[in-house]
Amino acid sequence: MPKRKCSDINQNVGRRLKQYRVACGLTQEQVAAVLNINRTTYTKYETGVSEPSHELLRQIVEIYGTDFNSILAERGSFEHDVFDMKMPMYNLTRDEQQLIAFYRTMDDIEKRQVDEVLNSIVEERNRRLIGYPDAQK
Repeated sequence: MPKRKCSDINQNVGRRLKQYRVACGLTQEQVAAVLNINRTTYTKYETGVSEPSHELLRQIVEIYGTDFNSILAERGSFEHDVFDMKMPMYNLTRDEQQLIAFYRTMDDIEKRQVDEVLNSIVEERNRRLIGYPDAQK
């Protein structure tokens, strides 16, 4: 069976997916892990061989901190997003980027749980740094 020819639309969407991923400093493996899919499946999205489902695309735009139009529009706003610093992830470490990518794919309940744990850790650290007597708890 001959290999399916990629459409220009798929290739343009794939090119923009790659641009956002690279600008965020993420690897295909990292994005695939956050999406809970195989890396080769994500590679097919970037090369235009296949398209992500609507749900996966929603998660992808959350990871990259953008919107559907910037990925799907005939002429993307990628360069404008980078120039206008609407994509602040580019100056974070890879670990920070991965944490943000995971957080962006969580539902509201999961985000509240993470927020509570982080707030607890920060409060404890602040108590230790300030030297409160109850910091040994």
